[in-house]
Amino acid sequence: MLEKEFRNEDPSGKIIAFMLLIVSLIGGGAFAVKLGLQGFPPLKMALFRCILGVVFVGGVGFYYGMSMRMRFEELRRLLLIAALYTLHTITLNIGTQYTTGARATIFLSLYPLFTVLFGHFWLPNDRLTLTKTSGIITAFSGVFLAMMPNLQGGSTTGYLIGDLIVILSACSLGLRITLTKVFVQDIYPHRLLIWLLVLNIPCFYVLSHILSVSNPLNGRWQAVLGSSIRAGLSQVSVF
Repeated sequence: MLEKEFRNEDPSGKIIAFMLLIVSLIGGGAFAVKLGLQGFPPLKMALFRCILGVVFVGGVGFYYGMSMRMRFEELRRLLLIAALYTLHTITLNIGTQYTTGARATIFLSLYPLFTVLFGHFWLPNDRLTLTKTSGIITAFSGVFLAMMPNLQGGSTTGYLIGDLIVILSACSLGLRITLTKVFVQDIYPHRLLIWLLVLNIPCFYVLSHILSVSNPLNGRWQAVLGSSIRAGLSQVSVF
């Protein structure tokens, strides 16, 4: 769908191994979220994660002398990516609160499947094939089997609500990754990441004060550790 030259090469073996590591880091982040929710309301934890991310990413950028100045023509795309980041983070934190860490990890790991689906429409040379389609059907069948116990009798029971919210989080993450691939053709990746985090700080700050009134900050060391791990996993995986 894009007319200009678009870099979208087949990955080498080293890149595939590195991407598997990234998927493992992101999947493991669901346990860190569960740990962080012991002492942080979901939106305050998202705010803390963004602040830590800005400190980490900004520090790396400053050390290497990277330019972080936003161009005006980049604003609309950065706002779109930031909105998807907000949706992904809120749904992941809230969904994980209503399901188990193991189930959240399983359902969050669906995001590569959504990335493949969205990539079919936005990424040149990344169309769905019979092999990809078969893999997607197999993976979603496994998810359906995992949800079967909560669907018996036709009523929503157990962890079903949390599971569905985490699946929505995986979907928004898959879309964000696809659009990031498109946008980094014109926006330097480090600048995109730093502004994604900066734009979300006021958003999470306002939402946390509006919606988190009944769950005050606990400050337990497990919560701080969980949020720190989640922020670290997120930013390391992006780099």
